[in-house]
Amino acid sequence: MNTTQVKCFLSVAKTLNFTKSAEELYLSQSTVSKNIKNLEKEIQVKLVNRNYHHVYLTEKGKIFYNRMSLIAAEIDSTVANLQQGQVIDRPKIKMGYTDLPFEKKWLPIALKLTNAQTHIDLVPYFVNPGREHRITQLITNGTVDLMLIQRDIMKKADGTKYFELFKKVFSIIAYENDPLFLKQQITFDDLIGHNIYLWNGNDDFPAIESLKYSLNTHAPSISFSEADDTSTIIAYIRAGMGIGIVPSVLYNKDDTDLRYIPLDAKQVLSYGIVYAQDSERPELISEVNKLVARAVNVAKVNF
Repeated sequence: MNTTQVKCFLSVAKTLNFTKSAEELYLSQSTVSKNIKNLEKEIQVKLVNRNYHHVYLTEKGKIFYNRMSLIAAEIDSTVANLQQGQVIDRPKIKMGYTDLPFEKKWLPIALKLTNAQTHIDLVPYFVNPGREHRITQLITNGTVDLMLIQRDIMKKADGTKYFELFKKVFSIIAYENDPLFLKQQITFDDLIGHNIYLWNGNDDFPAIESLKYSLNTHAPSISFSEADDTSTIIAYIRAGMGIGIVPSVLYNKDDTDLRYIPLDAKQVLSYGIVYAQDSERPELISEVNKLVARAVNVAKVNF
């Protein structure tokens, strides 16, 4: 395993796009792909799955990314300090993140702001968003210091505090050949007669349950199926099998053949920062929270 292989893997893990990573690293796409394949062969672990339309990390790939990104961040910090003639032990704050497209926008901004304006070393750490109890445990036992997450996921999170950053409604995902594609907002009446796939994330989220109740009571002719994976819903939509309902924060601007259209409904989802209630470093957490809030606001403008 060499540094070029690791750099190629870390870049693809962040961009999920071999072309973008090749441009970022000033390498050819085939060179990036070859380095990752050689890395997988050397450690005998499949890290990246790829097909014509989708690149994503395997579960072991996500674990490997966590560990290697921590090591890479430590190396970069050490080299920078040595070049400046400084050996500073910067306090580390581990920031939990999920694999949402939106997080790929605000997280790099948060890292740059924190490293440029504070003495804190903000370190990213991947967390599976579908496991509520594991997320709570990771925060309370100090594996991560804080993370931005949907409030519903942490609805039973004893021992944590929550700082709301913004709220988002649900969106309808429509394919480019669907009549709903041109609408600016969609009502329940617009859904009548459509085959609907509702994202449910493998949990009984209060906002999802409320939306299901509204759908069931608005009109008997509105029917829907539930799915716990956005990629599955998008595959159904592209196959012409119907439309999707998902939290707006799942919007992916790379899906140019799809539109995410706001649903006119009372249900909203809160997103914010979760951190341990009895944190031993409240001043550092507060400082990072403010910078993450700034990063999120910047990312929202361009997303």
